[in-house]
Amino acid sequence: MENIIAWFFRVTNIRLIIVMCVIYLIFPLYLLPNIINTGSIGPLDLLFWYNHDTLYQTLTSYGETIRGRYIIGLLTADLAYPIYYGTLLALIIALVIKKLAIPFSRKIIFIPYVAVLFDLTENSLLMFLLSTYPNIHLKTADLAGYVTATKWSVLGGIATLMVYIVGYGISRRKNKATTNN
Repeated sequence: MENIIAWFFRVTNIRLIIVMCVIYLIFPLYLLPNIINTGSIGPLDLLFWYNHDTLYQTLTSYGETIRGRYIIGLLTADLAYPIYYGTLLALIIALVIKKLAIPFSRKIIFIPYVAVLFDLTENSLLMFLLSTYPNIHLKTADLAGYVTATKWSVLGGIATLMVYIVGYGISRRKNKATTNN
């Protein structure tokens, strides 16, 4: 694990982050909307939370063609997307810790992969529910909604963590500058 952590800290730099951010935009602006084109209804995984009633109403309104396209999207672009954004977030956290010399555990860079795990679990549950429709699996549908809510909550926690470490690093740097003068 130390080798993986060292790799993140060795390769991260502002140019890499900028390039990865530009590539990241391809996912939400082009790939996901074109592959998982659910029309005006929208994909379930963009909701914060849903229960089995909402899920099955949505699956019914998709129709067979959209359900099939959604499965293809979950197996292609939405399989790569969480891994990509998790890696991007890990690299951003590593860059902030490296540039601001923050004395946090370097293992903190793995936190974004918690969101990745929930996102991939959500995708697996949605694939199962889409592929077995019109069969109804109430507990699995409710579980999918809870996993989706957990994914969004973890992403919110990661955003909060990133704001905190940047603020901490800047205030720490200011305090060092004041102490040295």
